[in-house]
Amino acid sequence: MPKPKSFFRGFIETGPLIALAAALALMVEIAGPASAQFFNFGGPPPPQSRSRGGFGDGGWFGGNDFAPFQQIPERRAPRHAAPRRIVEDYSKAPSPEKRDTVPERKVLVLGDAMADWLAYGLEDAYADHPDMGVIRKHKTVSGLIKYQPKGEPADWVSAVKGILATEKPDAIVVMLGLEDRAAMREPAADKSDKASDKKDAGARPDTKPADAKTKPDSAPGTAAKPDDKAVDTELPQDDADTPEAPPIAAREKSARSPNGLYEFRDERWIELYTKKIEEMIAVLKSKGVPVLWVGLPAIRGEKATADALFLDSLYRNAAGKAGINYVDVWDGFVDEAGRFLQKGPDFEGQIRQLRSYDGVYFTKAGARKLAHYVEREISRLLASRSAPITLPAEPASPDANAVPGQPVRPLAGPIVPLAASSIGTDQLLGGPGSRPVAVDALVARVLVRGEPLSAPAGRADDFAWPRREIGRERAKGETPVASTSLDANARAPAASLKSKKHRREQSE
Repeated sequence: MPKPKSFFRGFIETGPLIALAAALALMVEIAGPASAQFFNFGGPPPPQSRSRGGFGDGGWFGGNDFAPFQQIPERRAPRHAAPRRIVEDYSKAPSPEKRDTVPERKVLVLGDAMADWLAYGLEDAYADHPDMGVIRKHKTVSGLIKYQPKGEPADWVSAVKGILATEKPDAIVVMLGLEDRAAMREPAADKSDKASDKKDAGARPDTKPADAKTKPDSAPGTAAKPDDKAVDTELPQDDADTPEAPPIAAREKSARSPNGLYEFRDERWIELYTKKIEEMIAVLKSKGVPVLWVGLPAIRGEKATADALFLDSLYRNAAGKAGINYVDVWDGFVDEAGRFLQKGPDFEGQIRQLRSYDGVYFTKAGARKLAHYVEREISRLLASRSAPITLPAEPASPDANAVPGQPVRPLAGPIVPLAASSIGTDQLLGGPGSRPVAVDALVARVLVRGEPLSAPAGRADDFAWPRREIGRERAKGETPVASTSLDANARAPAASLKSKKHRREQSE
């Protein structure tokens, strides 16, 4: 009789053991995702329900009993660095384009960044003129006060001397001043001169009392009057006559700074800066070519605009005294009220962006408009310096048809350039200071007074009566008579005219 199997032996056998393992694995697989709602075993955080209260908030009665165990720090989005703002440098104009031909005439442009943009505009203006070229000699950050921080040349005057030694321009254009709105230190040479003046001024009053005391002793026979003045024999006669007048150094002492530094727009600053302008102009004129000084345009901002106007007044006055041409560009870059103009008409009248976004420099259209003002003056000056025009030669033999006793009319009259002007750029036509233009008498009679021209004798529009014989009788006035030869063909009409006249008189 077989023995009954034990209950625990069934779990030890292979078949039931495999079935039990599969059942456990199936239960774990099913129950794992469900338990993840309540317990986090290192997996990704469960999505949080946005509902508040009720059965959908993780608890049976609206509460979440497992909330303290499921607090997970929030993941913050990484902070992206703010995009860097690229600051564009508008102080540098585009580089000049290379030309295949060598220009016959060259314009030298000197100055700071403003001159760089001016040269760029002139290059665009002369793009269709291969005979005209532009030479750029600028330093972006420079001025009459300081050319560069260190080294040589120390100022623009020294720099210009070196430039003119190598270049041979036909015209010179200067535009600068943007960096000169700063304090200026007086040169050491001027300080030493002031110190010597002060010493002389201090020595003069000390000698006068001594001379006054010794004068009565030297002349005992004369009594000193109360109005008599002590005379210093070492001084010139003019200084000895007016000893009470304070010396020049003493009068200027109040306007001078002890450390030699003067702020922008001070009286002494104006004197020193004007001296630098005059030195610059003197060096430029030594080349013997036309010199043009271009004024500054309006700059964005009330203070900057006022500073530009102030500097332009100094440039205009210095240019007028030195006899060079001053080009005023102010009206081209302001509106009707005189305010800074960002957009406006270009040199062709089209509305365009004229100034850069920093409110200081120019765009391509603005540079072309700036060059338009200078181009006109350059053309006028170079036209007056052009080569002499060859006139037709007078004939060797005299004219056979010339009437004796009358002036002979030349083959060609005087050559008058259309671009010539007898007045300066700041004067009005016909205003005081302008020279009267020589006008021909015949031109004045016809074009000014409106009188008609007298027709030569024998022409179709000759309505003078009685008829004049061709080539013998002149009309009234200075009008020459058409000269014709008296041949047989010409005598016949004249004879017929006389016969008609005779028959008409007989009939009357």
